[in-house]
Amino acid sequence: MPTTNRVRATTLSVLLLVATLAAPARADRAEALYKEGMAYKNQGKVDEAIAAFEKAVAERPNHVMAWSSLGSLYKKKEQYDKAVAAYEKATELAPKTAVLWANLGYAYARADRTDDAIKALLKSCRIDHKDAAMHAFLGTLFRQKGNIKGAIVHLKWAVKLKADDPDYYNNLGVALRHDKQYPQAIEAFKKAIALGEKAQYHFDLAVVYRRQEEIDSAIEHYTAATRLDPKMAPAWYDLGIMHKANHDDAKAVEAWEHYLEVSGGKGPEAEQVKKEIEAAGGTPAKKRKKNK
Repeated sequence: MPTTNRVRATTLSVLLLVATLAAPARADRAEALYKEGMAYKNQGKVDEAIAAFEKAVAERPNHVMAWSSLGSLYKKKEQYDKAVAAYEKATELAPKTAVLWANLGYAYARADRTDDAIKALLKSCRIDHKDAAMHAFLGTLFRQKGNIKGAIVHLKWAVKLKADDPDYYNNLGVALRHDKQYPQAIEAFKKAIALGEKAQYHFDLAVVYRRQEEIDSAIEHYTAATRLDPKMAPAWYDLGIMHKANHDDAKAVEAWEHYLEVSGGKGPEAEQVKKEIEAAGGTPAKKRKKNK
């Protein structure tokens, strides 16, 4: 073998040996940095954890867990663009991992990239369709986009997978109400109330009854809403409307005065309410105080 060729062969052998020895060393450093980052993360030291994870992916760019952890921490710091970039890298490296697509979807949503969020979450669903929280979130996103049918599909999945969550039933009820499926909406809202009574659940149910002109039922649930949350201005306003429709001006005035009190007289319907009170023969509370 000519001298030049022997030198080249020797040089190549040395480079291969160095590369072989360097790869495990870098992998070991990356793993050590990842463990360091996890230790900081568990201690609540977010910035230190991020620094360690960044070093880990610099040493080993295909470290999926480090990228995922970076996404989580950047989301915690509300740096959503960075969270998205980290989760995108993680899903690129592990495209069949449902939780990574789900986390990417949540990050997209926080970054106001709703269409991308839906796409990522749907990919997660195709891998694992049994995540109730993800279906519920998809339902909310679809409703925000005006795709009510899509919202209903995913919210029905959510309540099927987790039948003891009242929020899921209430959100389903809202979507069904948007679709004017009133009997089904009433059923969903009643299930939510049975599982965990909240003012919002009663309010949302009352809206359905109001739209169907079932005045007594609407009054019952608006009253329940104001009992559970006395500062719920929209419930007081609607309650006044229902009492007026029921020809009970005294109760209408009482409800509207509560509305003015809790809204500070600055709600969207405040001026109209004052006129309604006077037309019903009452005097707004603030005006009565001034006259004394």
